[in-house]
Amino acid sequence: MASGSQALLAQEETVTPEAKAQTVPVPHGGDAADDPAIWIHPTDPEKSLLLGTDKSGGLHAYNMDGSHHQLVSDGTEPNNVDVLYGFKLGNGLVDIALAGVRAKRSRGSKVWVIDPATRTLSDVTDGGLFKVFGGRAPYGSCGYKSAKSGKFYFFVTTNKGRIEQYLLEDAGNGTIKAIQMRAFSVRSQAEGCVADDELGHLYIGEEEVGIWKFGAEPDAGEQRTLVAKVGDHGLTAQVEGLTMYYVSGGKGYLIASSQGNHTFKVYTREGDNRLVLTIDPKAGKIDDVSDTDGIAVTNCPTSKQFPKGVFVAQDGTNSGGNQNFKLYAWEDIAGTRLIVDPNCSPRAN
Repeated sequence: MASGSQALLAQEETVTPEAKAQTVPVPHGGDAADDPAIWIHPTDPEKSLLLGTDKSGGLHAYNMDGSHHQLVSDGTEPNNVDVLYGFKLGNGLVDIALAGVRAKRSRGSKVWVIDPATRTLSDVTDGGLFKVFGGRAPYGSCGYKSAKSGKFYFFVTTNKGRIEQYLLEDAGNGTIKAIQMRAFSVRSQAEGCVADDELGHLYIGEEEVGIWKFGAEPDAGEQRTLVAKVGDHGLTAQVEGLTMYYVSGGKGYLIASSQGNHTFKVYTREGDNRLVLTIDPKAGKIDDVSDTDGIAVTNCPTSKQFPKGVFVAQDGTNSGGNQNFKLYAWEDIAGTRLIVDPNCSPRAN
């Protein structure tokens, strides 16, 4: 195991981990499963949850062994899901999940409170739905908690390249409201996004172009940098899910789904986002993943099976039936190449 400055970042290397667990398949066939998110229980890692979207159905919650725990919202057709910690609602702090939804009669975004006692999610969306893009369907979404202001935001993307940012606030009636803060764009279809809560960056995957870095604060404007270009270092269209592995001191990794060649590209979180590793999962007792849309990662322990963090990937061609999500031990990916830092406090900021 490597830690801190002892980690060896070997550019252009490839690692081939095997999945340790997988979720039960989503109920709907075809291209249905899409995006995962990980919620860390505040006192008992074994009670952590994996959230996963069925974009032909609803949002699901799974135990960390892959078994099904809760059907959160049926018929909303969510695409991307994310988790934020420590939102002030009423007189307390709560953890929330948010997702873009695309059902014909409910196109927009929704937010749920996660109850650590029951491990269940409850809808707290003011008015039942946040309308985005003038009532049109979002394509992707992600959350952002600003280290600068302590405020909570979410971003939504479209298949036309448009991006909107919303501020989340207590509506005063037990629900959460959303206020649009800015709109900007890339030139073509964008879905995957992830915000760096500590460094204040927003990464957007323009699927046929590459990964853009914007400022995540609402006054950041439209200035951007292309940090990874399709065609460079094996990054192959479409660029899909993006996720962030946090390490103290501003270090860690940005990970992207390189859907066209069924791999995942790992870039440094700091600096100019240098490529340091390619993840190319292989089949073991569980089949490998391919055609992956969404991904998620955490450095937090989530169970005895994942004591040093877990990486989750949607599987577009699950051999056991409908699409599902595969879980990989972070240390199997990191080896001696990447940092393994299970010192985790997602509610600290």
